[in-house]
Amino acid sequence: MLVPVNLKIRWFLIYALFGLALSVILTSIVTQAATKQIEEQVGSSLGDVAFQLADKLERGMFERYRDMQVSAQLMRSVTTGEDRLERFRRLLDTLQQSFPAYAWIGLTDADGKVLASTQGLLEGADVSQRPWFIEAQEDYFIGDVHGALLLEQKLNPNGDQPLRFVDVAVPIVSTEGEFIGVLGAHLNWDWATELQISMQRSLQLHEAAEILIVSSENSIILGPANLLEQINPIQLSSTMLSDGHGVMAWSDGNEYLMGYAVAKDYRDYRGPQWQVMVRQPLDIAYQPIRELRIQAAWIGGAVVLVFAVIGWMTAEKISRPLANINQQLEREVQSRTAQLTQSNQRLEQLATTDALTGLGNRRAFFAASSDMCERSKRLDTPLAVVILDLDHFKRVNDTYGHGVGDEVLEAVGELLRATVRQIDIAARTGGEEFSLLLENTDIKGAEQLCDRIRKRMEQLQFNSDKELFTVTMSIGATLWQPDESFDTTLERADKALYQAKESGRNRVVTLG
Repeated sequence: MLVPVNLKIRWFLIYALFGLALSVILTSIVTQAATKQIEEQVGSSLGDVAFQLADKLERGMFERYRDMQVSAQLMRSVTTGEDRLERFRRLLDTLQQSFPAYAWIGLTDADGKVLASTQGLLEGADVSQRPWFIEAQEDYFIGDVHGALLLEQKLNPNGDQPLRFVDVAVPIVSTEGEFIGVLGAHLNWDWATELQISMQRSLQLHEAAEILIVSSENSIILGPANLLEQINPIQLSSTMLSDGHGVMAWSDGNEYLMGYAVAKDYRDYRGPQWQVMVRQPLDIAYQPIRELRIQAAWIGGAVVLVFAVIGWMTAEKISRPLANINQQLEREVQSRTAQLTQSNQRLEQLATTDALTGLGNRRAFFAASSDMCERSKRLDTPLAVVILDLDHFKRVNDTYGHGVGDEVLEAVGELLRATVRQIDIAARTGGEEFSLLLENTDIKGAEQLCDRIRKRMEQLQFNSDKELFTVTMSIGATLWQPDESFDTTLERADKALYQAKESGRNRVVTLG
């Protein structure tokens, strides 16, 4: 007997509406979870890039600050001689040649008159009212990015784009403690642009991502041309400040997924608190979500159609088994779930892997440290913590270019992967800084492994257009103690690294 048509329609509509409701609910749950996960993983990746650039900025400025300190010490020891000023000029010219980003370096007397300078520029000029001279009479001075009209007329008379500089100045005090002058330098801000370009390689997986640097006065000093010199338009949320990433709306009406870091103080250096922001348009960052929604819509349509057919057929033969259809739906859901799982795993890998070396990044290192410390305490086995830092790596970048510098970093990554065990952790935690966690390894074993790494690094040869060269590394190692925090252990390893640097570099120092 045939089932009445109105019953067929009724069952058809009931099952179709049920399938539609189920599809909407599942799609909403899946997309919300995926949105939160992508925001966390991609945001962490952008935050890691911001941290690395901030680290490069602060270390670069620390090197320039040390240049000024060392040069001032040399000048302090030369107080007599008719050729004294000429010797100073040669010293300043040599310093400028060693790091071309020095636009101008000058020595003044106690009254602010320029006695000697690179290429003789502004010699005899009165700079007593310049902030760098005034501030450096008491202590060293690190200025924020600014223009310099008088110097620009000398260095860039026909330039379309104005030059911008960062001031570094230190006082010169005689052996009797008397203030006798100031040694000051204008650092061309294009130096930071080169660092920005070098970091773009880390953003290859993030389409349309942009890097911005904001001054201590909240002005954008590096970034897209249409934003330069503008006041930073956004107020960072507490979540952004604590997590280092988040979603923010900008004055252009668009929302961006952002990573955030601040150039903090380094050792005895105190400089401008530059903020580094890495932003990606939210609609691009969420492209995988849109693709997932499209896939979910197709699946939902298929589910609605299947349920409608079921309703139609149920009216014909309610007792017909639905096992085959259920299996088909389960396979479809499992397939889509597997695809989403693979996508999530890839995003997780991106968020915890350094794009240049293929090692774990800072986030992965600290995540692993918690588990390894807990396991070391539970099993009562030693856990060695190692910090490795390339010697004079800034000189490699300055001499051969950041491209060759990146090749050196990639080689270090390959060396560490080939040397440590699978149970150990090797990560790139800074610009040229790497860290190791060595399970079940006492201090003697750690020292032997570190020395083997150091020797292998010393034997590597790198080729540039100019010459063959080698790079050495200094290493500090220590053991984690169950009664202390991991941060305390890390500080002790950093102290060992500092001792290795101070005692001549290219060596291993261990601290119980």
